[in-house]
Amino acid sequence: MTMEFSVGQHNAHYEGVYSAQERGWRRVCAVDKADHIAGLLGASAAGIGNVLEVGCGTGAVLARLSAIGIGRDFTGIDVIDPATNLETDGAATAPFHWSSYDGATIPFADGSFDLVYASHVLEHVPEPRAFLRELARVARSFIYVEVPCELHARTNRRALQSTLDIGHINFYTPDTFRLVLETAGLQVAGFGTWDHSLPVHAFHSSHLKGLAKSIVRKSLLSVGPAFATRLATYHCGALCRRDEAPPPRDR
Repeated sequence: MTMEFSVGQHNAHYEGVYSAQERGWRRVCAVDKADHIAGLLGASAAGIGNVLEVGCGTGAVLARLSAIGIGRDFTGIDVIDPATNLETDGAATAPFHWSSYDGATIPFADGSFDLVYASHVLEHVPEPRAFLRELARVARSFIYVEVPCELHARTNRRALQSTLDIGHINFYTPDTFRLVLETAGLQVAGFGTWDHSLPVHAFHSSHLKGLAKSIVRKSLLSVGPAFATRLATYHCGALCRRDEAPPPRDR
């Protein structure tokens, strides 16, 4: 019996120094990711002091959060040393802290951070519920998780192989994403479904092609998230609390 999928070294795509194009891609995607967090936090954003990103990559999302005024102290950890590809231009005045970790145990005490988040990380981890419980353990108030929902009517073996090649080993619909959150002991306080912004759509093509794709995909989404996510990959994010999480502290 032959294997259906070509399984290589897990997450090898992210090792080493990123190209200028990869850095640019992460920079433009960081705007969307940070804006999604801001949107679900709403008025609660004003109470966020220290922030932890697990799977911080280049640090671009933390830099964006700093730039839009969410948080005052920022920590990023990753299984690959973040110093390899850091990009925090425009946010140098804020305190930033970086370190690598083993991918299993987050090296901080319980309840250490007002906001703990992992954006486009859950699809990469071998034990997603254990990972989510670690996020919740070190969170004082909020946990935010975002994934691409890649299981839909147009998903085929070739598409799965393509995302496997960049380290995706867990695949979600909005419902299965919410299910894994709730079965890991998280309370979902807010949930969003988004398409890419126009700059992201245009990054690997032209502005005109990106605009056309954006119009079609946002039109589908305007009909309703349940309809759109049955036909194409959109991003879903959840703002969560632990079951036993205390209320936000007064500041």
